[in-house]
Amino acid sequence: MLRCLCRTIWILTVLLSSPFAVFSQKSGPSFPLSGATLVKDNDRFVIWDVTWGKGRSTGIHKLDMDQVSVTLAEGAIKITKADGTWSIEQTRIGSVRFESGGTVVEEEGIGDTPRREMVFQLKDFVPSPWPTRKGIPGQFPRINTVKLFETDRIAVWDQVWKPGELVVRHAHYHRTATVFIGGGMLRATPESGVPNPPFTRTFGEVLANTTFSPDAHEEEYVSGAPRAIWIEITK
Repeated sequence: MLRCLCRTIWILTVLLSSPFAVFSQKSGPSFPLSGATLVKDNDRFVIWDVTWGKGRSTGIHKLDMDQVSVTLAEGAIKITKADGTWSIEQTRIGSVRFESGGTVVEEEGIGDTPRREMVFQLKDFVPSPWPTRKGIPGQFPRINTVKLFETDRIAVWDQVWKPGELVVRHAHYHRTATVFIGGGMLRATPESGVPNPPFTRTFGEVLANTTFSPDAHEEEYVSGAPRAIWIEITK
């Protein structure tokens, strides 16, 4: 009897001291978190500007929705999964990662340089599709743009604008959100053919297009080094 009791105590001690026991506790929500600032909230996205300083941990949390994260400032973070396993992640500006809703994880800044990301949470709301126009292509694919990956709901694109390389006339048929990881000046020309005044996009600027417009336009480079990561809602 005593031997059985001792064995039971030993098993409980091992379980309670294991990483898994920590993650078996109730996890908190994914947002809001310390170091996170709400940027936009609309019918398709909740967008957060998140910074991990050295030693700052998110704590154990469960992702409320699928999310796409775009690195704006390089820095190392430690990612610990629900089973207690962990890895060190060091990414470059413009790196993109996708995480599924329901994932339980803890993230901790460990680098001397704070890691900064723009996090796009994807709401489950499915709106009616926007109409298309015959003979007018959609926003993507387009020149100087690479599809990074896609899921059954979204496509993620990396775009740069270059001198003398026109983005041909197109219309926006899908809801999108974007963050600029390179600043510069651009110009749009509507269907009237009269160019609009140039406009500036800055590093870290976030846009979200959730309102339909039938207008088509061209785009062209003016100055700087504009580059953007786009999240396109395809369904």
